[in-house]
Amino acid sequence: MAEQMSIDSAPPAGGGPSPGPRYDFEDAQSGDLGALAAIADAMKSDNLTDRLESLKRLSVLALAMGEERTREELIPFLDESIDDEDELLLALAELLGDFVQYVGGPKYAYVLLRPLENLAAAEETVVREKAVESINKLVSGMDQLHVEEYLIPCIARLSSGEWFTSRSSAAGLYASAYGKVTDAIQSKLRAGYEALCKDDMPMIRRAAASNLKDVVEKISDDHVVSFAIPNFRQLAEDDQDSVRLLTVEPLVAITKRLTTEECKQHLGAIVQSLCVDKSWRVRYMVADHFVSLATNIKDADLQEELLNVAISLMHDSEAEVRGAVCTQLDGL
Repeated sequence: MAEQMSIDSAPPAGGGPSPGPRYDFEDAQSGDLGALAAIADAMKSDNLTDRLESLKRLSVLALAMGEERTREELIPFLDESIDDEDELLLALAELLGDFVQYVGGPKYAYVLLRPLENLAAAEETVVREKAVESINKLVSGMDQLHVEEYLIPCIARLSSGEWFTSRSSAAGLYASAYGKVTDAIQSKLRAGYEALCKDDMPMIRRAAASNLKDVVEKISDDHVVSFAIPNFRQLAEDDQDSVRLLTVEPLVAITKRLTTEECKQHLGAIVQSLCVDKSWRVRYMVADHFVSLATNIKDADLQEELLNVAISLMHDSEAEVRGAVCTQLDGL
């Protein structure tokens, strides 16, 4: 039966939209050829509900086709048939992250990168985020050779994409790739991430700030000082408060990696600046992470200064800021 089954074996779907599924999928699990053909047919339907139902049963179709044909026929078909319905794109982005077993295991995980790369450039934010999540899930099982051969070019393409959507997604992939490549490629990844931190578009800088924490956790101690701190500093001094507020979590991660003297030398002024930022949203983020920040900094003089800052935050003009710092009282 597997030799006869094809994603093109069913006749083209016709007719206009209908309120619900027009296909009977009940026998698909048993391998009934008609039901399998119905899944393939529904994937090309004009009806969104039919296409969503077919995605839910795509694993059945993949099992019937076998691993090789799934890699060579089904995955390219999905890539070429990328829909413009956000609900369907989201479902596909999630499904592909769990599809490794149907393409032959981790050694063939790379075949799923191309459709996920396209989804990572989608217009809808939740679709891009799910695609990035699925790619990172695939990377965890990929070996160094495949990461360097397939994922690194994927990151490069997304990072240099014309639209902000692809560049913002790229920021979420650097950390998972970093620990699986050679020193030479790590250097290129740092350069690529730095370019995102300096991007002209605030949306890209927000993505870079949001994912900097994960990158900090992967790099060496030397690069925390030479790479992470300069890029953190640039983002923390951004003219957009929506960027600055996302630098607090990376700051906590950075202080955790530094010695007492390094904290005092590199971070004293910028920490103070964030604590008294003109935007209440930035001050709120500082207040919400205050204990972790003060604990990691270690330097007694800086901690004394931070205690004074905490007292001032308790008298902040914004209730949200006062409430956030009050949740830190036990730690203080």
